[in-house]
Amino acid sequence: MAATAHASLVSLLNTMDQIQTHPRLSIYFDNYQFKSLREMVYFLVDFVENFSEFEDMMRRIGDAAHEAEDIIEVEAADRIRGESTAKSLTMLLHLQRIIQDISSIKDEVIKFKDKTGFINSMPPSSSSSPPRVTKKTTMLGFDRYVAKLLDELTGHDCCRRMLPIVGMGGIGKTTLARNVYEHSVMVHHFDVRAWVVVSQEYNASDMLSQALSCLGQLPKNKPDDQLGEDLYKTLSGRRYLVILDDVWSVEAWEKIQFFFPQNDNGSRIVVTTRQQELVNYFGCSSVAVGFLDEENSWKLLCDVTFAGQGCPPQLEKIMEEIVMKCKGLPLAIRVIGGLLGKSPRTQEYWEKIAKDKSLVMEYSGDGSKPSSILYMSYKHLPVWLRSCFLYLGLFPEDHEIDVSNLIKLWVAEGFVKPTKSQSLEQVAEGYIKELIDRNLLLVAELEINKKVSYCCLHDLIRELCIRIAEKENFYCDQRDIAGRRHFISDERTRSVYCRESWTSLEKPSVMTPLILSREKREAPLKSRLLRVLVADHESRLDPSFQQVNVRYISLNSYTFGIPIPWSISLCWSLQSLILEQWTRVVVPSDIWKMPQLRHIEINLMVVENPTPGDVFVLHNLQTLKLVKDLIFTEEVCARIPNIRELGTVYGFDKQVGVRRDKFHLQNFGRLNTLESLQYSFLGEGYVSDRFENLKLPSSLRKLVLNNSYMVWSDMATIALLPNLQILRLEQHAVVGAEWNFVNEEFRSLKHLIIFNCDDMSNWIAEKSNFPVLETLDLWNLNKLDKVPWDIGEIPTLERICVRYCTKSTSMSAMEILEEQENLGNQVLQLGIEFKGDPMWVEKIKERFTSQSLHISSKGFYHSLSYNLLTHSR
Repeated sequence: MAATAHASLVSLLNTMDQIQTHPRLSIYFDNYQFKSLREMVYFLVDFVENFSEFEDMMRRIGDAAHEAEDIIEVEAADRIRGESTAKSLTMLLHLQRIIQDISSIKDEVIKFKDKTGFINSMPPSSSSSPPRVTKKTTMLGFDRYVAKLLDELTGHDCCRRMLPIVGMGGIGKTTLARNVYEHSVMVHHFDVRAWVVVSQEYNASDMLSQALSCLGQLPKNKPDDQLGEDLYKTLSGRRYLVILDDVWSVEAWEKIQFFFPQNDNGSRIVVTTRQQELVNYFGCSSVAVGFLDEENSWKLLCDVTFAGQGCPPQLEKIMEEIVMKCKGLPLAIRVIGGLLGKSPRTQEYWEKIAKDKSLVMEYSGDGSKPSSILYMSYKHLPVWLRSCFLYLGLFPEDHEIDVSNLIKLWVAEGFVKPTKSQSLEQVAEGYIKELIDRNLLLVAELEINKKVSYCCLHDLIRELCIRIAEKENFYCDQRDIAGRRHFISDERTRSVYCRESWTSLEKPSVMTPLILSREKREAPLKSRLLRVLVADHESRLDPSFQQVNVRYISLNSYTFGIPIPWSISLCWSLQSLILEQWTRVVVPSDIWKMPQLRHIEINLMVVENPTPGDVFVLHNLQTLKLVKDLIFTEEVCARIPNIRELGTVYGFDKQVGVRRDKFHLQNFGRLNTLESLQYSFLGEGYVSDRFENLKLPSSLRKLVLNNSYMVWSDMATIALLPNLQILRLEQHAVVGAEWNFVNEEFRSLKHLIIFNCDDMSNWIAEKSNFPVLETLDLWNLNKLDKVPWDIGEIPTLERICVRYCTKSTSMSAMEILEEQENLGNQVLQLGIEFKGDPMWVEKIKERFTSQSLHISSKGFYHSLSYNLLTHSR
């Protein structure tokens, strides 16, 4: 119950903060009443964070805080819509009664503290280091399995073969399959490879689309048979390796089996499963993954807990006891290791963990799900992290979770406790790090700068989230009508919501409503307390939209040609507005009067400049993209003083060019907190005024230039940016045949991407021009002669990717790799993706045999190293 209590208290604090900073609502609430309530809430937050074992007290605290917040938000909704009547007095009197209840709870807590001494029941977190985010998981004791799989997969049998990997949940099947899939032998042996996640709730369209995506195709909304036909044609004649991960039933395979051609060339399909009946069905040899022995269990626990530094002598006996209780299950060892790594390294505390009754390998009904030992990891989470952890159970099984959106959702739900030194998003990033360090959250994908962009949950960890959440009434299955948060889940739909209407204050909500819908149907949008709205189907915001307390709106297929209604400005606490659409969207100018906005992300939007004289300043706004033809007057810049990410696009006038001066682009330099800028133009190029009017702030870390038609000499100005780490030049961003460095030095640049700069033929540079460069990506440079030789001498360089460039460019990159390896450089990796000419590709493979070289023909970049290409876009 502590998770719910803490979440409700922090959410109430955030709501009161928003009320008191709102220009209209702040006058309707009693400042003295809010001050008194705030002091009590802070006191109770401190209590819950430090003493969370008494469930009855936690339940009472959570219920009271939610009831108070519900009253405040309903009154705010009525005031915003101008519907306040005599019932407002009733509501405020009711709020006063709740405050008195909270005061009584506070008095009880004070007496309890005086009586017990109030000993902290939660250990402090002991790590402030960056999260361990390497994608490849250490596999101790798996060597024999890897050897067997490599032998089976590369054997001389020409028939297409199925190869199951079977074992209980958490045993390491997916880890084993992933390591084999990315093994250099597999990269060179198979023409094409694909990875498909199946899961318990599967559908053929999703499985086929995943396979096609891995093969360089862009699957569209087609029927299953058409997707299957596309897959069959793509695989025909090629030796392929396909991994079907997490298969639960024969029926899942039967839905797609006919779309994998026999080919008679040694193609292989690997299936990971917990079900022995699947192995029996295929009737072939399999790899049965067993438990780790004691030696490898010890090594794995030490590796996870102490980052490979070895166990301190005074803790060795306790470690041996913990290892024995994990019984060789890798998932259990990793989770306990994540807990121990965050715990004080004292004998007293470790003995407490070793003797904990939860530290035992019990299994749930079917014998395949370790329960108690995983629950222990939750029990030892800091209270402020528990609600964020439980929230993860709402995402579908095996779903890759967008970290940026997850953080926005946590903030919108009110889970993130504000601090004076960090934004809510920065605090939430710390939560992500903490969960990764504890091995409760897995890294699915990294950005080019190695920040986590996507994460995922192990199936068993997700089941743990759901079980605990239902027990604590954090959310529950729809069939449990008495529960306070409900969710529906089937093959096509995932809807999550609390109540469809707020009818009385008899039973306050424990969580605010959330809707996630993947089907074309009306969502239950009656609640005035709706806080989060997500829709994947075609949808729009109706002018009569009444959910004025909504904080997060994400519509992934916004209806064509429909402007955002003026009523959006009534959403007084809206923080995130995210729309995906195929054409531009008109945004009402009242958007400038919404001070709680934090993120506006729309594919292409048009918004008028704010009305001069308005007093509104969007202090919270951090993201604004992609906005068309916005005039950046000094007043506009003053309205967004804390903007961190900005995306702009401007149109060309073919007759007179684009008068960039009229957009006041020199005022970009006033945005002192700006870290990421996308600067784009539409239409054909016009070069007359180039770069003169654009000024950039020194705070900039990432710069994307698209169709801007600058000249290479303008790069000297960009090189002066002291903090620039990522530079992406796209689609005629720069024109001219030669990029010749004089004295420029990109002193902080780590990642350089050049894409579709067609004129570039000669590039002259030395290692001193890019002293800390880590990755270089060259795409579609059809005239470039070669990669500068000195680039290979940069000591920090880790990766070069050359895609669809000239043969001479590819050859020069391979010669750089060859030279570096001869000099002892074992770090540099090279990926080459080439347009056609398979004969040339085979000749290159014969000449360059480096394990650090990954080469493929057009359309099959999946066969390049996963780490080389996944994160360069």
